[in-house]
Amino acid sequence: MSYSRSFTKRIAVHYSGRVSYPASQNGGTVSYSGTEYEDVTVNIKVDTDAFDSSVQNCNSSVNVLTGAVVATEGAQVVSIRNNALRVGQTIIDGFFKTVRSEISQQIMELTNKINATLLQLNEMVKRCNDKQHQMEVDYNRISKRYLKIFDDLNNELENRVYELDKPAFLFRETCDESSYRAIGSDLVGTVAVAGSENSQLEARISASIAKKRALDTIRKAHTFLEKQKQTDHILHDHILHENQEAVYYMPVCFVEKNDSRNQIDREIYQSNVLGRVDDNELIDSFRGETWSSMSPQEAQQIKLYFNNELSAHYTAASNEHDDRVRACISRLFNINTIQVV
Repeated sequence: MSYSRSFTKRIAVHYSGRVSYPASQNGGTVSYSGTEYEDVTVNIKVDTDAFDSSVQNCNSSVNVLTGAVVATEGAQVVSIRNNALRVGQTIIDGFFKTVRSEISQQIMELTNKINATLLQLNEMVKRCNDKQHQMEVDYNRISKRYLKIFDDLNNELENRVYELDKPAFLFRETCDESSYRAIGSDLVGTVAVAGSENSQLEARISASIAKKRALDTIRKAHTFLEKQKQTDHILHDHILHENQEAVYYMPVCFVEKNDSRNQIDREIYQSNVLGRVDDNELIDSFRGETWSSMSPQEAQQIKLYFNNELSAHYTAASNEHDDRVRACISRLFNINTIQVV
């Protein structure tokens, strides 16, 4: 809009000069100077109608442009959203269609395999039933044949045993007939005497068996006492008659190697004579020890023992594989250095 403004400012005006005056007596010249102040007021009127009109027009154009941009942006957002939904739905439909197709294909393949397997199983069941029926028929036929053979063998063996032990069977039959006659006759006293004699005979036989067992027991006890006495004598000769404390040392083998994953693997081999010590405790104690090479004398003794064990294990080796294994073990032992604490 149009507006008016007024500006006021005081302006200082400096002046100076010389004035000559006539001689009233002598005459002369006088200098003068000074400053005068004057207030100046300026009124300014600014006409902004044209500018306001152009600003209004520009504002209207900007509003129209803003509305168009907002509408375009909204349409673009809606379009992007619709396109995204359409693309997402297409991808989802395609994915599920692919999965459905794969599953259907797998179901079809598995169905075919199942049908083929069922046919094969049915065929195998049929063959098994046929085999079972054939085996039952064969078993019945073979069992009948062998039953007849065993019955014939039993009869033949019975006849042979009877022929071989015929005197014993005849004696038994005679004894039975004598017993029956003795019981059935009037000789009751004879039966009583025979029973008493049989009782005495059985008592003597039982006493003889008891004496025989007692004699065997005494002999075994005597043998045990002799062995115990010999053992005590041997121990008495080898045991020192001194009450002294001693420390027993048992060999322990500590193996440290790299496994297939290039990691250090530690193993402990120890004897069970004096009781086992925890492997982790031994490994921790070995870590703090100072290792040194074994003396040549001890290494030679171990080498002799190792070669004897190796020869004893592969002494009957007759194939090339065992010979190669034996040579490889010997070579590894020779190139190895044994460290001791």
